[in-house]
Amino acid sequence: MSDAGISILTFSGGEPLVRSDIFDVIKRATDKGLYCTIASNGILMTPEVVEKLYNSGIRRVEIGLDGAKAETHDFLRNKKGCFKVTVEGIKNCVRLGYFDEIAITTTLYRSNIHKIPQIIDFAESLGGTRFYLNRLIPAGMGIKITHLDVSHEEKKNVIQHLHQRFKISVANGRGIQCYARGMTYLSRAGYEASHGQLFTVSEAFSGYENMFQKNFGTELSKIVRHFAKAFSGCSAGLTYCGLSEQGDILPCVPAPLKIGNLLEQDLKDIWANNEILLRMRDRKHLNGSCGQCAYNGLCGGCRYTAYFLTHDWLGPDPSCPYEPLSQTSLDS
Repeated sequence: MSDAGISILTFSGGEPLVRSDIFDVIKRATDKGLYCTIASNGILMTPEVVEKLYNSGIRRVEIGLDGAKAETHDFLRNKKGCFKVTVEGIKNCVRLGYFDEIAITTTLYRSNIHKIPQIIDFAESLGGTRFYLNRLIPAGMGIKITHLDVSHEEKKNVIQHLHQRFKISVANGRGIQCYARGMTYLSRAGYEASHGQLFTVSEAFSGYENMFQKNFGTELSKIVRHFAKAFSGCSAGLTYCGLSEQGDILPCVPAPLKIGNLLEQDLKDIWANNEILLRMRDRKHLNGSCGQCAYNGLCGGCRYTAYFLTHDWLGPDPSCPYEPLSQTSLDS
């Protein structure tokens, strides 16, 4: 990965902290020049573990928190007592005071749809600097609980709230910044609400992040906005890919589709020449409503959801709550 020029490596799972050699692996990656982050449930984030993570090279932490109260969080985690330990894990990361960013991620489902504002407030009060709202993706255990997904109208409302919170954080130059995962239409909602001036360009990037503006300046957001259609919406195959414990390269983390193996092939060759990735990057190849929509350059739909529900990586994203917009309407 280092030889191929990869810039950011996120250790996720499952729960990465159950690996006995995790600190050695992180240090090896850091020594190779990779910017290392970790995605965790926070349960094992004791003060000692948090300090060891930082000393090994972790510079960004992401912790899942599915509610502002125990019953909401513990329901999805399927275990009582998780909420208390997870909150303490977040606090331990904040107390250390060294991480570039502390991201809090929440999975959207029926029991917390009307509590998202309170959860964001709670995440910010804990010291979170970024908030991610994840859609319930039909992958892994998520396949068994798709009935907990929210309606299209509820999704629209929460997307609009995320944009408003994002807008406030940018205007104030501080406060928790809100993004979405699996709901690429947040880019469209922000673009429409701001007439193309203020929106989260991708699921991970806007150009307004403090950690990036410290290094690249405040003009970064304008540069990102100018080139937005080149890497907006779903990040799969555009700016990131998944990597399994066997070394398999995947279009995205939940995707059950091997497109190459790092132990057998050169990463540059996989990334530059894989036919699936090449077609996913060119939004002109998208089918159905995503292919017809003028926002496919900014949004493009969640490619994994399209694959799972339509058996086509280039198919429409049925989770989208918006009607496709014609190019004529967008121009006007």
